[in-house]
Amino acid sequence: MRRLAAVAGLALALAACKRAKHDAQAVAPEQESTEASVVNMSDPGAAAQLVRGFYTLEAGVWRWTMKNFEVTLKSPPGASENGARLTMRLTVPEAISSKLGPVTLKAAVNGLALDPETYAKPGDYVYSRDVPAAALKGDPILVQFACDKAIEPSPNDARELALIAVSIGLEPK
Repeated sequence: MRRLAAVAGLALALAACKRAKHDAQAVAPEQESTEASVVNMSDPGAAAQLVRGFYTLEAGVWRWTMKNFEVTLKSPPGASENGARLTMRLTVPEAISSKLGPVTLKAAVNGLALDPETYAKPGDYVYSRDVPAAALKGDPILVQFACDKAIEPSPNDARELALIAVSIGLEPK
């Protein structure tokens, strides 16, 4: 009889746990997306949107990229109707330019290829392209970048180095 009471008690406890879990899910506040339309490399929260091809934060402001790198961005207000502008603030370091010559950067937004840009000299640049509304449906937006050249890993530095990224964003038009 004791055993039957213990089993019944255990069954009731399990049912109560399942119900409490279900109730907690039902009343949990809706999670708001933490994705941003503009990712500043200096923002500690930015790392969550850097999908691949980025190295750790340096000088508290920028990150080296690999030859191919990706980021997710939140679509800015009105972009699914009016389009947006993709902007990347970047630096072509002297070490890259002197060793590799001109570097061409390509970008694609949700698979839509944008016009490339070639950087022939070291310096700070802004890659900026209009993105049609058709490429900005849904969230998050996947932005893929590709450089035609990069410094290969070496015994002194095991990283593949292409550009320095400062910020990447989608701005409303």
